[in-house]
Amino acid sequence: MSSYQATDRNGRWKAIAAVAAVHALLGAVILSGLNVRLVHQAVERMSTFDVIVPKPPPPPPPPPSKEQPRPKPSSAGAPEKKPSPSPVVVPEPRIPIPTSNPVVAANIAGTGSARSGGGGGNGNGNGNGGAGNGAGNGGGLPARLIRNLTRGDYRAVTGGRLASGSAALALRVDARGQVAGCQLIESSGDPFIDGGLCGLARQRLRFDPARDPSGRPVPYSTNYRAVWRVR
Repeated sequence: MSSYQATDRNGRWKAIAAVAAVHALLGAVILSGLNVRLVHQAVERMSTFDVIVPKPPPPPPPPPSKEQPRPKPSSAGAPEKKPSPSPVVVPEPRIPIPTSNPVVAANIAGTGSARSGGGGGNGNGNGNGGAGNGAGNGGGLPARLIRNLTRGDYRAVTGGRLASGSAALALRVDARGQVAGCQLIESSGDPFIDGGLCGLARQRLRFDPARDPSGRPVPYSTNYRAVWRVR
């Protein structure tokens, strides 16, 4: 009885071992087949992918030529230009301009002065004044005013018609220093006053006569401006 049970157990274990070996063999076969298929697919994938090769870059442009432009030959026979000399500027000769006899007013009412070295006469107040100037003869000394018109003189000639004003006279002074000729050259605006100014000048104005180069008294022409302000 006991020997039969031991034999039966041994047979079972052998059967179990055989079944396990069969299963292990089948698993190994299956695994080896799968591995072969996977490796074959991987090889096919690796051997069939596309490779894009980039195009080669274009060749560089040729370097520019370093030849310099040749100068154009000048026309045959053309004469060379010579530098022209700078112009010489000749100064114009100075021409002496003869001085006229401008009428010069007295700077301050009540005083008078004669131009070209003349002295003014003394007035008695506001209102008398005048100025004289002119050209002498032969390079001598001009006439010099030594007695001017006074405020009272102007009051007498204006008669209260024009409180202030001026007029210009052209005078001819003789060798004694007195007014020998008179002409109105600028009006005061009042004919009554204009008519009395020359008579007043002959009567009241006095000059130191002009002198020639030898010192002798000579006639002299000058202009005189009468300026008054009578209050």
